[in-house]
Amino acid sequence: MRCSSALWLAIVPVLAAAQACRDPQPEPYVPFSVNYDVTSLAGQPGFDTVPVLSSASLDLVEASGGVHCSWAPQAIWVIEDGGAGSMLYLVNTATGRVLSRLQLNIWWTNEDWEDLAHWTDSNGQHWLGIGDLGDNNEVRPMRRIFALQEPTGVDTMATGIQSYAPIAPKVWTFTYQDGPRDVESMFADPVDGRIYLFSKRDMRNRLYVLPAEPSLGGDVALFLGDLPVYMSTAADRLTLPSGRSPIVLRSYGRLYYWDAAPSESACDVLQRVPTQLPYTEQEAQGEIFAWLKDGTYVLLSENAGGVEPRVHRYLKQ
Repeated sequence: MRCSSALWLAIVPVLAAAQACRDPQPEPYVPFSVNYDVTSLAGQPGFDTVPVLSSASLDLVEASGGVHCSWAPQAIWVIEDGGAGSMLYLVNTATGRVLSRLQLNIWWTNEDWEDLAHWTDSNGQHWLGIGDLGDNNEVRPMRRIFALQEPTGVDTMATGIQSYAPIAPKVWTFTYQDGPRDVESMFADPVDGRIYLFSKRDMRNRLYVLPAEPSLGGDVALFLGDLPVYMSTAADRLTLPSGRSPIVLRSYGRLYYWDAAPSESACDVLQRVPTQLPYTEQEAQGEIFAWLKDGTYVLLSENAGGVEPRVHRYLKQ
């Protein structure tokens, strides 16, 4: 049966947008735009609705990004944003104690570090990506992501700062396809290895993608589409014990949850309507969302308004 011209015109943009998820520069390239009412999203079951707070507050002022640690099940890696220096912290989520303070012995500057990503390469090596992404006034034409092999064998009993030389470091130096953006949220997709970034201050937050490996001479973060989400501050994706590989995007007031199989591309998943994870204890300035390997999720705030932050853990039921 032959398609009518009207039906074909309706189908082509959908097919092109789906293709854009797999090849970010097809011909023709059609960014997606999805719509839903964020105030009426269904709740996501399977998690406690009241968080367990760390036994002590966190001794960090500007905690801005976090991801799970592959070898310490109850710990997360944490960074602070601009002015805090090139520091990487390992934090016990149950106690709030900083287990390790690593001074990264490399040229990387902390202009405005905003989020961390964690991924595993084809050889089984764990990596951390540090997003130097912040740009409140949207005037910085070039941004960077610094990557290092996840530190292991660090001293978790030391009270002082340890010097640490990143192993096999690499750097994405990039611009955004449509000009400077303030970005605080990123994650690495286990399906294709690419790095996904969400803008913060656009009324409809915009999704961008970078290649799985940095290019010689720099990269362009390609615009994939937009969502009816505002003020995104963190994102994460991890394959959980359930076998599912959900994506979560947080804002200051909501936790958007997209269920997904591990084989599904992030760009395809993000075109569906999300549900909402429990977020019953609002924070002063929530900047971090991180999955733990057991399926628990962790929230953490900056020290804002004199309120010392505690780690909030929402346990898997």
